[in-house]
Amino acid sequence: MSRDVLEKVLYDLSTSRQNKEAFTAEADKFLGRYQLSEAEKDLVKGYEVRKLADLGVNTMLTWGFWLQSGRKNGEYMKAMQGKSTV
Repeated sequence: MSRDVLEKVLYDLSTSRQNKEAFTAEADKFLGRYQLSEAEKDLVKGYEVRKLADLGVNTMLTWGFWLQSGRKNGEYMKAMQGKSTV
């Protein structure tokens, strides 16, 4: 598990429009810049914020990551409680 790298990814996505656009256009290509396992990439691509937090990723970063994607606070709280937001 690469907690520090996961945190870097979420930070980069939350603070850079260019990174957000690159991730939206080609998530696999964008995530290829980072040393992540396939499972970790899947967590990011799936916006699995509860699972990311369970791995020790800072919840301020998971929250910012969630919001930058256009999702709502209430949905974030449900996701963090393990409730489906789909």
